[in-house]
Amino acid sequence: MDLREWDFKKDGNVSLNGEWDFYWNRLLAPDEAAGQAAAGQSADWIRLPGSWNGQAADGRERTGRGYATFHLRVMTQPTGSVLAMELPTIRTAYRLWINGEPVAESGTVGTDAASSKPGYMPQVVYFNTSGTIQDIVIQVSNFDHRLGGIWKDMKMGEAAGVASDHSLHMGLDLMLVGSLLLMGMYHLGLFLIRFKEIGALYFSMFCVVIGIRAMFVGEGAVFELFPSIHWLTGLRIEYWCYYIGVPLAVMFCRTLYPREFPLWFIRGVQCAGALFSLAVLALPSWLFTYTAPLYQAITGIVCAYVMAGMIRALLQRREGSMFAVLGGGVYSITIMLDILYYNQWIHVGDFATLGLFFFIFMTSFIISLKSFKAFASVETLSRQLRELNMGLENRIKERTAELERSNRRLEKMNEDLGRLENSRRHLLSNISHDLGTPMTLIQGYVEALIDRVVVDPDQQEKYLRLILGRITGLSRLISDLFQLSKLEARQIDFSMQEMTVEDVIGYYSDRYDLEVNNAGLRFSVQAAALAQDGRGAAGTVFIDIDRIDQVLTNVIYNAIKHTPVGGFIQLQITVDTPSLVMRVQDNGSGIDPEDLPYIFDRFYKKDKSRNSAEGGSGLGLAIAKEIVEFHGGRIWAESRLGQGACICFALPLQPARVLG
Repeated sequence: MDLREWDFKKDGNVSLNGEWDFYWNRLLAPDEAAGQAAAGQSADWIRLPGSWNGQAADGRERTGRGYATFHLRVMTQPTGSVLAMELPTIRTAYRLWINGEPVAESGTVGTDAASSKPGYMPQVVYFNTSGTIQDIVIQVSNFDHRLGGIWKDMKMGEAAGVASDHSLHMGLDLMLVGSLLLMGMYHLGLFLIRFKEIGALYFSMFCVVIGIRAMFVGEGAVFELFPSIHWLTGLRIEYWCYYIGVPLAVMFCRTLYPREFPLWFIRGVQCAGALFSLAVLALPSWLFTYTAPLYQAITGIVCAYVMAGMIRALLQRREGSMFAVLGGGVYSITIMLDILYYNQWIHVGDFATLGLFFFIFMTSFIISLKSFKAFASVETLSRQLRELNMGLENRIKERTAELERSNRRLEKMNEDLGRLENSRRHLLSNISHDLGTPMTLIQGYVEALIDRVVVDPDQQEKYLRLILGRITGLSRLISDLFQLSKLEARQIDFSMQEMTVEDVIGYYSDRYDLEVNNAGLRFSVQAAALAQDGRGAAGTVFIDIDRIDQVLTNVIYNAIKHTPVGGFIQLQITVDTPSLVMRVQDNGSGIDPEDLPYIFDRFYKKDKSRNSAEGGSGLGLAIAKEIVEFHGGRIWAESRLGQGACICFALPLQPARVLG
């Protein structure tokens, strides 16, 4: 083989495919093979990769049993680097020399069954080049398998490139094996959860069996991970997994479409799988390997029948039949390709595992459809059962609508439910807190009128006015409670809009003058932008202008109630990146430091508190806090007792930009 124009660094590894010197029933040492080649003595030729089965020898075809020597001289470029060869499956024992040096062996090469010992070890061997001629000699013997010789590619290249390719192929094999085993464990879990899902059990066993088999073929990952595994044990496991996998696949298909796969067909495949599996366990390797072609023919017939059944299911519009036809068709094709490959009729193969992955992928759609149908059936039955109770028809309609809405926004509802629950508890506790005393007083006044304890008309009118005042206060309290509860539960719609700081200042500058002045107080607005960009714009805020007006109204109303006549109230609006800050400052009585942490709590009515003024509900600042926090801001208070108070809140500021 002339590779003098081949650069391993640039062109990569090369397969040593082609014609080799072939010495049948002769085990030549490297010097003997080289000597015969140098002397021009004729030798048989054999094309690799390929087994020696069927090759003509002495007027008759060779069987798989025998021994031979393979010889190849490879001409390469001069190189000082270490080269490597990747050795595939060689049936069933071999010794390898390169440039006269023994570099690898597997099993024991012999001239008969007694002197030979089979082995299986795909490996990478490294060797130093001694010039531009690489002389390769391989002795091979086989007395334990129906196929003999070298029937997969051997590759040569630089050590790093060959090792990298070998590691990549080994990694892909292990990934495929791990995925199959994981899929098998997953479906086994489904079966353990619900024993009626017998199809999940069959599919789980099928995935596990094929996953185990994949470890023994291809790169032979199991022999590299566990070198102590005997060759015959590995061969029996490989064949047994294949023979038992076909019945498992057919049993799974019947669970999908029982009408398309009659019981006699299933029993026939099961009997065939059991019979061939027993042969693998009972017969010697050189004999049971001859059962593979017959079982491969059975597999082809089974695949054809299964595909016909799936096509019938498709024509009958069975559930998921389209996915079954696609997955089963691709898997059947890859199985047929592997059968041709392992019988040396084609030179590409090992596709069945990839076909299985596609089949599993398609099967997942079928399982999803079944699950969807099962859930839909459960929902239908539940709705029908609820409808039997005629007295609950209206409630059923409401709950059905609520469930439909919940399905469309499940994540949002989980968050809202927590707020609704907290709001409900707060609402109940607050009602019992602030409604108890007024209701008791109203009850006392009414009982006094009914029992004629008060008979004077003026006194009766006074009592009635007291009752009216209490009822008015309760009405205002209930209104504030519901507004606060809706704010906490985020059930009030906010009309958010983007406004510049200048527009916000202009909107609130002269909005509260009249109310404050009518209360006998002085009012002023101070606005300043402390952090402006190069264009002089202070930025923008996303704001519900009416809700923020409600916040300022509540805060200013409290300031009016706690500031003596002649005092002043000042609204300060400043930009302090990254926030727009609003402060309501007064020179009233101030707030006790021990009250400051609690003034934004609902119903906090300590005498020095600013939460409510006289006759208020105690919810003004609590409502203001909820509105500010909805805007993503924060609210706080600053005060010294007797020196006035300042209620402040900050809203997040957006970078300045040109508004369209």
